[in-house]
Parts: sequence; structure tokens; C-alpha cells
Amino acid sequence: MNVRTLVAALVAMTSVGALAQTPGPKVDLEELYLDPAGLGTLTVGSGETLKQGKFRVGAALGYQYGHLQYSTATTAGDVVLRDRLDAQLFGAVGVTDWLEVGATIPVIIQQFTAKTPFDIAPAGLGTPQIHARFGLLDERRPLTLSLGFSAGLPLGSSVALSNQGFWVVPRLNLGHRFGLFTLMGEVGATIRNNAVSFESFGGSYWDYVGNSLHVSAALRTNSTAVRGELSVRVSTPLQAQGWLGVEGLLGLRVPIKQTEVFVELGPGFGGGPNTPGFRLYAGANFGNVEDRKKRCVEGEPYELTDCPDLDRDGDGIKNGVDLAPLAPEDKDGFQDEDGAPDPDNDQDGVLDGDDQCPNEKGPLENHGCPDVDSDHDGIVDRLDKCPQAAEDLDGFEDDDGCPDLDNDGDGVEDAKDQCPNEKGIVEEQGCPAKDTDGDTVPNHLDNCPDVKGVPENAGCPAAEKQLVVITKEQLRILEQVRFATAKAAVLPPSYKLLDQVAKVLKTQARIKLVRIEGHTDNVGTPAVNMKLSQGRADSVRDYLLKKGGVPAERLKAVGFGQDRPLESNSTARGREANRRVEFNIVEQE
Repeated sequence: MNVRTLVAALVAMTSVGALAQTPGPKVDLEELYLDPAGLGTLTVGSGETLKQGKFRVGAALGYQYGHLQYSTATTAGDVVLRDRLDAQLFGAVGVTDWLEVGATIPVIIQQFTAKTPFDIAPAGLGTPQIHARFGLLDERRPLTLSLGFSAGLPLGSSVALSNQGFWVVPRLNLGHRFGLFTLMGEVGATIRNNAVSFESFGGSYWDYVGNSLHVSAALRTNSTAVRGELSVRVSTPLQAQGWLGVEGLLGLRVPIKQTEVFVELGPGFGGGPNTPGFRLYAGANFGNVEDRKKRCVEGEPYELTDCPDLDRDGDGIKNGVDLAPLAPEDKDGFQDEDGAPDPDNDQDGVLDGDDQCPNEKGPLENHGCPDVDSDHDGIVDRLDKCPQAAEDLDGFEDDDGCPDLDNDGDGVEDAKDQCPNEKGIVEEQGCPAKDTDGDTVPNHLDNCPDVKGVPENAGCPAAEKQLVVITKEQLRILEQVRFATAKAAVLPPSYKLLDQVAKVLKTQARIKLVRIEGHTDNVGTPAVNMKLSQGRADSVRDYLLKKGGVPAERLKAVGFGQDRPLESNSTARGREANRRVEFNIVEQE
């Protein structure tokens, strides 16, 4: 007996024959079927596939109410397919660890219709289907992912609103386990080679069955005993507009040894002909649901998701919340109750393999060890430039951990600073600047430090015009030292200038050494100019020694010839500026 003969007999037993009306549409209204493998929820896959040799077979009774609302000029949204009772036989097997195949055979046992303009038989064969699912990412990855295909075969009973064409459903499934729960989703489409618009039967354009898109989201518990699940499915046509079908299903699955019984039910919303107002499934399956506790003990890692209430690695943390169910939590006093071995026991950010103090918290800069302060100056060794010598504690510490050589920061080291805790100047040996005569010119810049003068005259009385100004680097003269032409002899007009230089040097005893520099223009040969500049520097030094009374150790004469011009030698003015003598301070207290 072939399938069609069996269906004809079934129809003959469950119906009194079709009315002599217009033949009904040859299209299957049903788009939601049970998942043969059942690794996710009863209707939504989790991205997993049955492992090689694993199988699942089962059967379920289904009830749907209000599967087709048919609109005409005289009826508005009347339910045509009021009640439908059907059965599904299903099965799947793992060919390899990444390939799963299966089949579904639906049978319409009884359906009741309202008044319609076309024939609908009360029973018949649904659309048989074959399935294939390819695993892309398994449970060892953060996400499980699979690509599946279902194909409807044109063997159903056309008079019972079953398929007479061929259709295929490609779908992508993914899932992720969150401890006690698994979240999953599905995106798929139904592609048909025949489509029906009920306009041809006097109905509305919106009553259309053809290509459609569906998206599902589902959540299930991972208990070893009773399992709960919730799924939501949204579908919409790809070739027509105007309706959106939404179904919500709540399910319960109970394992009994190697058998599982289940029930799932929920409402539907929207005007789509593929979405009933209510759906109920109840059934049982065998094979894939074996003793989950036994599987966990036997240690198949991919099945640990079925065993959240057990403790596989014996660390006291159940699989359902254990981030590493096959590796025990650390037992050294630093466990964080996540069930995973801790690579950083003391939680200091330094992994144990690199941590020189794995059980004591410390910074990375200290190789994971606690900070120490060897010299007890309040600055930890890793920041202390002098870890064995305490930072000064007299109010002048600079937080580098080293004893300060110059506490008051005035440029004079403490050993030579006459005022080490009071900021001063170098010229006063680290003490604040002084003004003995009260003329607002500090002593170290005052040509007459003991006689009140005016600032414009270098601190001396206005009647005695000053030709020397003291700066930090030199004794700057306001006139040129005059020499005989092409000779080293100092001319008398410059005696007054040199006498003032000598007086300033004797007054400013802090100036220990002055370099008298002789310079020429570029007239003549470099050798002649070098000799002339040295001679002139020597002449000035001799004058300061003999007539000025300046000690010899405070004076040094150096000739630079034409090597250091101040201005260009291309003009007479420039050459005159370059013919000069400078008094540069080399050393002072």
C-alpha cells in the first residue's frame, strides 16, 4: 500500500466527503513544526547538532485554533479553519559530529471549518519534510552556530490544505549558554514554488500564502530534571504586505530515563493565514534524552550543559554557574566562586606565572609584590631614587626619595649654603640678597655697596659716573679700552675705566676669577691678530695688578684674535665693535 492509498483510506474513515464546491487552494498553511533533534527548544534550534551516532525519534499530537481568517465582501475576518487536530512523527540522527539529518511526517487527523466558498477535507496527509543541519561552531566556542535546511515534499493532500508544490526552508541557528539558562535564536525563510492569494476565491488580497520570513528567539533552562522553555516567533510575507504573525509558546520537558515527555502551548496574534490563534503540542521522544547525570559522570564535555545541578570537577561549585566545569576552582584562599582556576590568585593584575609574590597583592611595577619603604621616608622603594637613604624631612623634600643637597632650591648646595633653609642667591652664599646702603641696589650688583647712591649709576652717587656694570656673567664696561694703533699699550684715556674695574673687583670679593679677553677685527693676518689680542689682554691684566692692586690669582688674560666677532667686519662700525676687551666672570662664591 502506498502513501496516497493510506491517506485516501484515512480520509474516508474520518470524513463524509467534500461538498461539491470550488476546489480549495493547494497550499500548506502550516509553517511551524517541531524540531526533530530537540537540542534547543521544541521548535527553535540552539545551533548544536546531534553527535555522531546519537538519535532522537518521537511523536506528538497538535491542536491549532483559527488557522485561517478569510475575508470577503460579506465577511470580515471570519475564522475558516476553526479547529485542527494533527499528529507529527519525527526523527533525526547524527551522521557526523557536524552533520545531522532528519524527517517529519505530519498527518491531519481532523479539522473543522466554517462556511467557505471552497472544499476543505476534514483529514489528510500533511507535507512530509526532510531536514539537514550543518554545525559551524560547537559548544567549545562562546556561541554555537549551525546552518539548516528543510524541504517540503509535494505529497500532501491538496483537499486538506496541504502542500502540492515543493518548498524549502533555509535557517540559521545560534545559541549561548548563561549558567542555568541557554539563549538561542533562529532566522529563516520559507521559499515556495507555488503561492496562493485568496483573491481568486473571493477573499482579501491580504490572505496570501507564499514566500515568508521568520525570526525566532527562545530561552530554556538547563536543569537535569524538568526543563522549561519559552519561544517567540515572528513571521511576515516577502511578496505581500499588510500582516504580521506573532506566536508565543511556553513549554515543559520531563526526562524519564531515556524517554522524554513534553507539552508546549501558546497564543498567536496577527492576521496572517499561517498564524493560528492558539496552538498546543503534547508528545514524547526517545533516544537523545538519556540519563543526563550518567553522561556528566562519564565526562562528555559537550553535554555538560545538560547537567547544571552537578559538580563535575568537585570544587563545590555546580556546573550551571561554574565557568570552568572541568577544572576545579583554586583552593588557596583566593577563590572568587566562579568555578574557574584563578590565573591571578591575589587579584593584583599580575598573573601567577609572573608574580614574584603570588599570594600577596602588589603592583605590576613591583613584580606583584607589596610595596616596601626601606628607608622609612614615606616613599616606596620603586618610586624612591635613593631607597636606602631617607628623603629630607625638614620641609624641603621633593618626593624623589633622596636627601636634598639643596633644600631651599636656591642653587647653593647645603654644604656651602650660609642659609640652607632660606632661599637666597649664589652671590650671597645662599642667603637672601642684601642692600647695606639702602639704595635699592643689592650689594652683589652695587659698585658702591657701602655708600648710598642711585640705581641709574650702579649704586654709586651721581657725581661719580660709573663706567662698569656688574652682571651675573661679566663686568660690563660702558667704554672701550683704548690702545695704541696696532700695539698692545693701553692709552691714558682708559686709565679711569680700568681703575673702576679694579675698584669693583676689590669691593666684590666674592668674584674669585675674571678672564680678561682680548679681541680684534679682521684687518691683518689671523696670526698677527691673535698675538695682538693676547698682548692687549696681558697689558690690561698688568695694569690691574700693578696700579689697581688686584691679586694675580683673580685675573687671567686670554687673546682670541679675530675668532669671536660681535658684528660684521665689513663696516667700519662693525670693525670698531669687534676691537674690544671683555671682563668675564669665571668663578665666584
